Amino acid sequence: MKYCIIIPHYKHEVLFEAFLPALASLNLPCIVIDDGSGEQSVAKVSELLEPYPDFHLVQHQTNRGKGATVITGCYHASAMGFSHVLQLDADGQHNIEDAQKLLDYSRSHPEAFISGRPYFDETAPFARKYGRRINDFWVAIETLSLKIKDGLCGFRVYPVKQIEQVFDNYYLGPRMDFDPELLVKAVWAGIDLHFIPTKVVYHENTVSHYHYLKDNVMLFRLHVRLMFGMLVRLPRLLFSRIKPLFS
Repeated sequence: MKYCIIIPHYKHEVLFEAFLPALASLNLPCIVIDDGSGEQSVAKVSELLEPYPDFHLVQHQTNRGKGATVITGCYHASAMGFSHVLQLDADGQHNIEDAQKLLDYSRSHPEAFISGRPYFDETAPFARKYGRRINDFWVAIETLSLKIKDGLCGFRVYPVKQIEQVFDNYYLGPRMDFDPELLVKAVWAGIDLHFIPTKVVYHENTVSHYHYLKDNVMLFRLHVRLMFGMLVRLPRLLFSRIKPLFS
């Protein structure tokens, strides 16, 4: 079992600079995937990574979206021989002290997806917290289960073999729709999920790339798509729920 970190990055170099020393304290190789931030931003990130020989920068020439960036990071990790990846956001919202909890849990459940289950302080916008509840309601219907405790948190550990299984067999949205869609389709694929409580903090100088209208329309379209997918798989999903009753 070989672990590395993958960091999707898009114009977060100021927050990433403050976050980097804590990230390095995990003593894991790291792949930073820049998603078309532009020359100035990439130059700054490259400068920040120079003291860290185990930190690697991969670039998208154009902005493809967070999901596409995570997929790129996972394929690079696979090519480099890593068995598991720890996904963290570049803006430092995730509590780095909880990373070890996710890693330790993953080592005892090596074939499972391990995800953070956020709890928030007063810095969290109300709309974000309310939106999570709506999303969690829909993913429960789409999986006919309560297996997904939080579909939006981007603080996760993936086994490379299992996540490539999802990449190879399912369509995944390339942008903000990626995180919830990946977990729903992991449930459809029979992959085990576990959730670890973690604190999320919204920093004062956070640069948010979440566009309320555009991204909420995207999430609406996602759940319409997943509902149709659930209906196609309904007999198999129902059978998987009742099978334990007869075993």
